[in-house]
Amino acid sequence: MCRTGHSHQGAPVMTSTTRRSVPWRFAVPAAIAAATVGAVTIGPAAFADDGRPSLPDVTAEQLVAKVAAARADALTGTVRIDTDLGLPTVPGKGGGGPQALLSGTNRLQVALDGPDRQRIGIMADLSEYNVVHNGRDVWTYDSRAHAVTHATVDATRPDVASLVPTTPQDAARQLLDLVGPSTDVRVDGTARVAGHDVYKLRFAPRAQGSLIAAATVFVDAKTGVPLRVTVDTVKGGKPAVDIGFEEVSYDKPAAGTFDFKPPAGARVTEAPAHEAAPGKPTAPVTPNGERPAPGLFGEGWTTVVELPAGAEGKAGKAGKDVTGLLGKLGKPVPGGTLINTRLLNVLTTDSGRVFAGAVDADTLQRIAAQR
Repeated sequence: MCRTGHSHQGAPVMTSTTRRSVPWRFAVPAAIAAATVGAVTIGPAAFADDGRPSLPDVTAEQLVAKVAAARADALTGTVRIDTDLGLPTVPGKGGGGPQALLSGTNRLQVALDGPDRQRIGIMADLSEYNVVHNGRDVWTYDSRAHAVTHATVDATRPDVASLVPTTPQDAARQLLDLVGPSTDVRVDGTARVAGHDVYKLRFAPRAQGSLIAAATVFVDAKTGVPLRVTVDTVKGGKPAVDIGFEEVSYDKPAAGTFDFKPPAGARVTEAPAHEAAPGKPTAPVTPNGERPAPGLFGEGWTTVVELPAGAEGKAGKAGKDVTGLLGKLGKPVPGGTLINTRLLNVLTTDSGRVFAGAVDADTLQRIAAQR
């Protein structure tokens, strides 16, 4: 059996370039970011295989290095989604759109072939929502509305959606970026996920202020690829977010997987040139044609994001539905309105600025007051 180890200083620290190596381009979670003001992503719950395999001993430092070096340039699989933020039922839940991923259990069909070609399908009983990224083109298709949106990727600028993990690999990279004195990292046993033996790598904040109690990365023992990530909150109970594969293959998808042609009779909308993805939060364009990036304050587990002015108003119908719901959940606090979930707090100030983070209310209000 592997032995438990821990590290908070000696493990490699991921750079921002490494963290973005699988960028926002899975556009479904980008739409989720729009709907939740940059809140959460997706994940599965009851998909791990039974049993705890006996694997060679490994230290936390070695496992962190293995994950950092892992590459999954191509894969296909099924992701089971289980999200529990403690929110009421989301409008449109069951329709297969991005807003459905904010609560309950969902499944996605995922295909990846390098950084420029991805496909995700959100499957529902009577509908589907597909996102296809091929080169600079991003297409979405909503079968319920029989509507297609096309956008051209601007991969040179950071945005709110790039802060949101989109696969177990992306979520793990963001956790690795937290490795340092503020984080306890240890090997927490073994398991099986999607037919693969995995090590469990646990991350936990040392300081107060974060709503996250711990996050666990389930690392493929052979490839080092993260196959599942769970996030537990300080409020206890089931994981708030659980990201992972039910089935996964590292074989290269067929090239035709990423071809897209609008279905006959579908309504096709062209997104403005400055928008990197349909349905994603977008700040107003400046006179020189650029978009301001979101502001980042604090560090590590207590990082807070300030959305660019106007971003919350650009999310489309799905975003408006969820934003309206969150607005109803808000409670007045000194200086603004606070929206509280198990994993995220969102503060809208009286002046209209929006701050969000996986931090407690006191930390969020303090950081907002300093800006």
